[in-house]
Amino acid sequence: MPTQTFPLFFKANLLLTALLFTLFLSFNQGYTLLTFGVTLAGAIGSAGVLYLLFALILLPLRWSPRWRLPLSALLFILTDVALLTDLFIYKLFGFHINAMVLNILTSPDALDSIQAGVMPLILFGGLVVGSVALEWYLLHRLHRLSLPTQQRLNRLSNRVILLPLLVIILGEKVSYGVASLFSYNAIVSKFRVIPLYQPLTFRRIAAKHFGFKAEEQAKYSIQTDATLHYPLRPLTLAPDQKPFPIFIIASDAVKYTILSPELTPHLTAFAKESLNFKHHYSGGNSTRFGIFSLMYGLNATYWFSFLNANQKPLLFDILQQLHYQIDIFSSTNTNWPEFRKTCYVAIQSSIHDRFEGVPWRKDRQNTDCFLQSLTPTTTPRFSFVFLDAPHGYSYPQAFNLHHAPKEEINYLKVTQGSQELQKVIKRYKNAVAYNDALFGEMIAKLKAVGLYEESLILFTSDHGQEFFEQGNFGHNTAFSEGQTHIPLLMKLPKSLQNQGLGRAINDSLSSHQDLVPTLLTLLGVTSDPQSYSNGKDLLAPTFHRDYVLSANWNNNAIITPTRTYLFSNLPNKMFSSEIRDSQSYQLLSKERVPSQLILHAIDENKKFIRP
Repeated sequence: MPTQTFPLFFKANLLLTALLFTLFLSFNQGYTLLTFGVTLAGAIGSAGVLYLLFALILLPLRWSPRWRLPLSALLFILTDVALLTDLFIYKLFGFHINAMVLNILTSPDALDSIQAGVMPLILFGGLVVGSVALEWYLLHRLHRLSLPTQQRLNRLSNRVILLPLLVIILGEKVSYGVASLFSYNAIVSKFRVIPLYQPLTFRRIAAKHFGFKAEEQAKYSIQTDATLHYPLRPLTLAPDQKPFPIFIIASDAVKYTILSPELTPHLTAFAKESLNFKHHYSGGNSTRFGIFSLMYGLNATYWFSFLNANQKPLLFDILQQLHYQIDIFSSTNTNWPEFRKTCYVAIQSSIHDRFEGVPWRKDRQNTDCFLQSLTPTTTPRFSFVFLDAPHGYSYPQAFNLHHAPKEEINYLKVTQGSQELQKVIKRYKNAVAYNDALFGEMIAKLKAVGLYEESLILFTSDHGQEFFEQGNFGHNTAFSEGQTHIPLLMKLPKSLQNQGLGRAINDSLSSHQDLVPTLLTLLGVTSDPQSYSNGKDLLAPTFHRDYVLSANWNNNAIITPTRTYLFSNLPNKMFSSEIRDSQSYQLLSKERVPSQLILHAIDENKKFIRP
């Protein structure tokens, strides 16, 4: 047997696998010459890294010539079949093969859920047969070459393939690392289509040795440059509508369980006159994704595509058609998160966010600005007020109701059961109580100017705040009850209060994604909410949810009353999916995710992305 057969066979398969990796680049859109070049290098480099691993695996077979070629051929066949299968899976679901997808494919009802028929099985069989035939053909051709020819081809391939491949791997890793460091999402987001891609980042080194603090950005996202198909059909509005005032008041980081007569007396009193959605969840566990899901009625996974397209919400289109006066009062700057490029892109002149000082002072100024805007008027109004004090545990000393110490919190010592944690909780409660008082002022002013009775008034939050109740701290760290279960109180206009609306709310989950279809339906939009939203009309007699979807930069959570199913968008975390108890957030093993539930969530996540 010629001694050069194996290295030639190995490098021929490397070229074939690199070609398969490049096929995934077709799932990206909007390439520039730079982004295509770097992403192409990333695909080829990923194949090179994979084959470097194969070389190590096959190294012990160097001393077993009889088994070296057949076992390596089997490895290459499995690799190519897996890549082609992943190509099909990615086209179908928008995900690479991961634990969630494997769960679907190995579930007894998978074929019924996917409804793919027998053709995929035939194609899979064809892939296997074709791969075996190709490997046999390569070995047959290589065996027929003379030893001098093999030696010459091996030397040539070393110069033409191996050396350039090392340069490509080094170049693409450095390029990705620099793009990630400077949050150049136009490059970084393209890499998400490459299977098994292992990113190299310089953030820790830059921060530790050079003091460079990069802005937090998404490493991967759902088709940042994809063409949106939103809405699926133009909205229709019934004639002769009678608009009513709408006021949405949101306080940052307020979890549902914090509300009580002692701590939040004004909200408690308001709840008695309102619909109280006791099982309401945010669309995300951070501000960016919570507010996005609230304003668009969409899953937070669409954030990246809508930001890239500067796509405005349909809610404001309808409000403008109905001649509403629109005002956004925000204690936080709306440039970051990038709400001026998403939620408020079409209403820039309606934004009031130039407030100064610590969070509670900004909340005070913000509230005063809102109160001054409230005057008797016949023009329909829409106001969104966003307060921030609980996020920063900020409050005036007059609201130190829980006797929190004045010294700074040492967050390195904030652990479960620690004294530092108790200090944080006391400050959090003070901040929530302060915002409750501001909410009371707003309600009093609405009543004073005669707007309260006929207004739709909402109180909610962008996300919750956890203090190790389920094992985590803060927010954006888990999809636990403490971080996603938030209040939603809705007072209907007096003219709608005796119509039996909202009868199903106490028995069902609800989500931020449901607010836009609820409001638009009340405003006279007759279009099916499924044509423009991932949500449902909360006030419909048939309203019901089997699950809610919450998401952040890279992770998704399907939350049901008993189980929370977690999966990542990151290729290098493809097998890190988890199943947790929804109440305790304890990790569960030996359970399977219902395949139909996953498929429905995936369909909703790609519904408004044009194929």
